[in-house]
Amino acid sequence: MINAFRAEWVPLLRPRFALGTLGAVLACSILGTVLTFFSVGHNDFDGDPVTAAALSHPTGLVQGAQAVSILLGVVALSVVAAALAGDHSHGTLRNQLVAQPHRARLLVGKLVALALFVVLVVAVALLASTALSFALAPVAGVSTSAWLTGSGLAALGSGFLNLSVGSLGYAAVGALAAILLRGPAAAIAVSLAYALPVEMLISRIYHPARDWLPVQLMQEVATGGATFDMPYSAALLRGLLYAAVMLLVAILFFQRRDMTS
Repeated sequence: MINAFRAEWVPLLRPRFALGTLGAVLACSILGTVLTFFSVGHNDFDGDPVTAAALSHPTGLVQGAQAVSILLGVVALSVVAAALAGDHSHGTLRNQLVAQPHRARLLVGKLVALALFVVLVVAVALLASTALSFALAPVAGVSTSAWLTGSGLAALGSGFLNLSVGSLGYAAVGALAAILLRGPAAAIAVSLAYALPVEMLISRIYHPARDWLPVQLMQEVATGGATFDMPYSAALLRGLLYAAVMLLVAILFFQRRDMTS
């Protein structure tokens, strides 16, 4: 498993892949932060007013990154789906299985490496958002004094944890799609179609479904319980259970399916 973990970092750290991923998350975090602070005095997407007083609270420091938590999740989903499905399409999986015949260990090692990569990417996005928040706060009339207190640092830490868990939930969807479909384009397209339009359409037509749809639950976790009225602890528990089931199904399929590439 350790060798599989190490080997997975080789394609992840290739300049084109790594810089492309970092560029995407930086663009997302900058977009979310700029729009959040320039929305002061107006209403957000849900019709709630955005005020300088609210952003001056300790939790205001992470609101820019949380505003684009869906986009961060989409990047995590796409990265994991492309990495796992790419082993099939590029014909490298059979060579990997020669070096590590134990399929479960191989896949778990790859998943751990991808999970750590996602967490690092979220950290970069949050750091960029944090720096930009301090720069934009005076322009929007937002006080930063509460951000530098113990409560502010705790909010920053919990925000990072929530964004990481939420993004990993999206990544689990991408991992399952990659193992089932075995093609990067198909895995990304199908998983994104389910995560975005399908779940959003269902939840808007039938609101109670939000409490049980996996991506909606992960979105609730990513925003720290600010998306809808469901308790954060319940969303976290259900989301983690969904992610565990998806990964278990992926491992079982990976172990039992014939490898033709």
